[in-house]
Amino acid sequence: MMTSFLSALQQKYIEPFPRPFWLLTAGSFVNRAGNLVMPFFVLYLTAQRGLSIPQATMIISMMGIGSLGASFLGGVLADHIGRRTTLLLSLVASGSLMLLLGVISAIPWLIAVALLMQFFSQLARPPLAATIADMAPPEQRTRAYSLRYWANNIGASIGPMVAGLLATVSYFWLFLGDGLTTLLFGAVIWQGVPETLPHKGASEPAHGTHQRSYLHTALSDPLLWCYSLLALVFNGIYTMWQVAMPLDLRAHGFNEVYYGAFSAANAVQVVCLGLLLTGLVTRFSRTNMLALAALLLGVGLGLYAWTHSVMSYLLGVFIWTSGEIVYYPLSTALIASISPIHLRGVYQGFFGTFNSLALLLAPWLGGLVLQYAGASRLWQGCLFLGLLSAVAYLVLGQLQQKKLFERKKILAEADVHCSS
Repeated sequence: MMTSFLSALQQKYIEPFPRPFWLLTAGSFVNRAGNLVMPFFVLYLTAQRGLSIPQATMIISMMGIGSLGASFLGGVLADHIGRRTTLLLSLVASGSLMLLLGVISAIPWLIAVALLMQFFSQLARPPLAATIADMAPPEQRTRAYSLRYWANNIGASIGPMVAGLLATVSYFWLFLGDGLTTLLFGAVIWQGVPETLPHKGASEPAHGTHQRSYLHTALSDPLLWCYSLLALVFNGIYTMWQVAMPLDLRAHGFNEVYYGAFSAANAVQVVCLGLLLTGLVTRFSRTNMLALAALLLGVGLGLYAWTHSVMSYLLGVFIWTSGEIVYYPLSTALIASISPIHLRGVYQGFFGTFNSLALLLAPWLGGLVLQYAGASRLWQGCLFLGLLSAVAYLVLGQLQQKKLFERKKILAEADVHCSS
């Protein structure tokens, strides 16, 4: 029985993907496990460098703003100079800057290097997604993104624990470990991951025209806009468990230990059920499953508007985490499926920009709702937006199925500018 199980596992998860995909996934795991600095960066700035909390959080916000431009630029570079080249640029630059960040003493220079480091680190997201789309067969893309998402979450559960131990010795070790693991990921790509950008023909237009065609194609695609705006809403709702849930727990008599336990439950569920749930949802329409993900997210967080026991909080975590597991691999695979082959990086970068925008806007808007309307109204708002998003995904799916979106002109123009 064990032999047949292992054989089925190999056939389902290993054989469909080439060796470079597994190197990319392993490198992503190492890089995420080595994400040691950012979970403790606010503490470092306040406790070690003497900044006030407002000053420290302002720096974090500035780093987030820089991520917006980096995501789209990373997509443009991935389609213009290559996925591999953009990844190497991102990883070598961000890893080196992280090492430099650990030895800088002057605060102005520390801020400048931190902003540059975050900018270069975010360049990697679109080319990573585009590379996986290039490597994986269309019918296996959702599973491919799920495997990388799963590996990243295992790494993310390791990193903060290691960082906490190292921080008790010296924060310098956090910067050293973070920078070296990033450079190690770059070395893995240098040695084992080839360029996957489709070859371009000799008739490719001049550089300026080429970049304008990127922007025009992306900005003219109604499907990309619709799915990106829905990503903004989904990620905005999702952010509330990190922004509002700790405050809501404290208001109902639960300390930080409970929030830590619920966060751990989220991580354990992603690791234990991630591949299983993704394997189930790949049998159904992507838009239907994205609607289910939005519904689960809204219901899971909306539950907190009416019940406040430990078990109800835990039930909510289980529900909205299920939505998270379904959404992230599927949404990335969906964007890959609607993008012209030579614009995969641009589309992923455009989509990623809206994800980053949610991380900037949602904490501020959520804080306003908490302050002036209360936690119950916030959770009810999450439920309403989740239901609304679910309906929107279903409608988009029907419109796509009936081919009511006029995309032939857009895709034809992309072929003219980017054909092989």
